[in-house]
Amino acid sequence: MESRAFANKHNLLPIKLGALFYGRGDHTAVLWPASRGRPAQTVTKFTLLCLLAAIPTFARAEAPPGLTLTVTGPRVTVFSHASDACDLWDIPDAPSRAIRTASGEVLLFATHFHNHLWRGPDLAHVRANCHEVFAGAEADDPSAFNDRGWLAAPFTRDGVNIIAIVHDEFQGHRRPALCPSGRYMDCWYNALTMAISHDSGQSFVASGLVAALPYRYDEVTGSHRGYFNPSNIVPFGQYQVMLVFATAARAQLPGNCLLRTDQPEDPRSWRGWDGTAFNVQFINPYQPPTTPGVHVCTPIGSGKLRWPVTSLVRQTTTGLFIATMLNAAQDGGVFYATSADLISWSDPVRLMPAEGEGAWHCSDASPVAYPSILDPASDDRSFATVGSTPWLFLTRYNAHSCALGPDRDLVRFPLVVTPNN
Repeated sequence: MESRAFANKHNLLPIKLGALFYGRGDHTAVLWPASRGRPAQTVTKFTLLCLLAAIPTFARAEAPPGLTLTVTGPRVTVFSHASDACDLWDIPDAPSRAIRTASGEVLLFATHFHNHLWRGPDLAHVRANCHEVFAGAEADDPSAFNDRGWLAAPFTRDGVNIIAIVHDEFQGHRRPALCPSGRYMDCWYNALTMAISHDSGQSFVASGLVAALPYRYDEVTGSHRGYFNPSNIVPFGQYQVMLVFATAARAQLPGNCLLRTDQPEDPRSWRGWDGTAFNVQFINPYQPPTTPGVHVCTPIGSGKLRWPVTSLVRQTTTGLFIATMLNAAQDGGVFYATSADLISWSDPVRLMPAEGEGAWHCSDASPVAYPSILDPASDDRSFATVGSTPWLFLTRYNAHSCALGPDRDLVRFPLVVTPNN
């Protein structure tokens, strides 16, 4: 069954149904097999989320954004895989984040699960560095919440002590006894953990569980399940907030969930939005049982935040929050939406045309992933704010013989942000 008719009927992203299967190592999954005139297509974890977790849209009043974002210049390469990679799988595999340390050095995070940071005197002059600052323990027990981890959302108060929310994947398909199908997607169990550095980002150690489904690994196998891809950590009043993406799992509805804390260094302090307030306390499902349904978050931005949010920043002159997303479909692009309160969002607006690797054809322009906005002039140590001339960062895939693999560059484009009167 071809997916486009199904997708158009239900307002979902187009996926060729019945052709999704896995088994191309730890980094990619086959979206559909080779056929006459078309090579096999593979995708990474990010595009799987974008393509498989699309949320239906419903009739709604138009809500224009309070800001207009415009790309104003050519692409600049920040990291070239061909010349800068430490090894084959040293790739920009997460949205770009940045930290300014106490010494003034800037650290750029766009990591793979063997986490390397780019370092430099400012955001314009960061360079690749092969020193590994963090890696998960690759524990075979899902209850350890310590398999493979990506440093995804860093935050610091003083530039010496840095916390990072970790996108933690338990990859059950690498443990045959725990994954009879052997397929990545069937046995992908995701949670958010925390790592902390006390040496200005030279090293990080695991420090606890932040958010997990209230269900154990063996209770939700059969698809990718859990909380994924935390956004930037952004101040809002006395709190720090972030968006995370949830997939459907029993009582947990799919969508972007809002979390906040007034003690970001304490992994147990984060609370999720329940539809009326931040009352959701996340639990360890391997601890004594409780009522699971009260420990799941309620997604925000229905019909507005239509894809996983990969970046959240606050614009300084208006106070508006900007959420960045990728519609990975062939006719998609990089989108943004704005909000004054993080609950009510504007309709998404396309910032630039683009597509993800799952929708890519050999004759198409290079696909992209992980759009993120950072401002080199931000006075926030965690680069959570932007002014009028920030940069858009993207991972750009380079094709070889009509196939996509680990050859991926980190690039940026200049933006202008204009308030809408």
